[in-house]
Amino acid sequence: MPIDDIKPSEAVKPYMGNKADPKKRSFGKGGGQGHYGGSASASVQGGGEAVDDVTSFMNIPQEELTPAVSDAIISLMEEIDHLREELNLTHSFEDRLSHSLDRHMDLPVLTRHALVRELAIMAAHVGKTQTHSSFAYFQIANFAALKKQYGLLAGEAVIRETSQILKANLRETDRIGTLGGDGFGVVLALSDVAHSQQKLENLKAKVEQGPMFYDGCVLAVHVAYGVCAIHADQDVKEILKQVDVDLKGRLLTQ
Repeated sequence: MPIDDIKPSEAVKPYMGNKADPKKRSFGKGGGQGHYGGSASASVQGGGEAVDDVTSFMNIPQEELTPAVSDAIISLMEEIDHLREELNLTHSFEDRLSHSLDRHMDLPVLTRHALVRELAIMAAHVGKTQTHSSFAYFQIANFAALKKQYGLLAGEAVIRETSQILKANLRETDRIGTLGGDGFGVVLALSDVAHSQQKLENLKAKVEQGPMFYDGCVLAVHVAYGVCAIHADQDVKEILKQVDVDLKGRLLTQ
């Protein structure tokens, strides 16, 4: 039987009818208070009855519950407790590691991998709930020119401040992550394209108004965006392709 299938309340449960609450019962090794401790001659601490009154323990008949058998079961239960604690610690460590891997090292946004996963989750959610959601591609349109004029560090400062502005003005239900270079992807939950476009225009204005500074200079940042609807169970690559086409179309009309 897998370790996780053994519940603590079932591992050492003396079947004594309604005489006492099983949760209050424990076997003490040599009369002590151990969680599983004791032998067949020990007393049950919670209800005061002797083990002789117990008809069975873990489905083992009383006549077969010799001190040697009892000690073996106690050792096994203690080892199960130890393994369960180790397993819980491992799961906790995995959760923390997964969370840290989802976060970008330098920006307050998700990594590309985590963003793609959130986009896939949203596509599945749209299919289940028949609601509207959108995906936006937010890009610093003059990033190359800024980096060429002011240098690499200036470009990094622009990306950092842009991500902070976007993050601060999105809802908790929205997800923002990097798409590499000068682009950010935004999953806009429960928002159709029309409402998402209004929100993106507002974000565009906030970023461009800044002001952003680097080395005593005011940086004139220009941004562009593309947006598309997320359809039920739509493939992530297809969503990225559609939003990229919309972004390029808007850039041509500017």
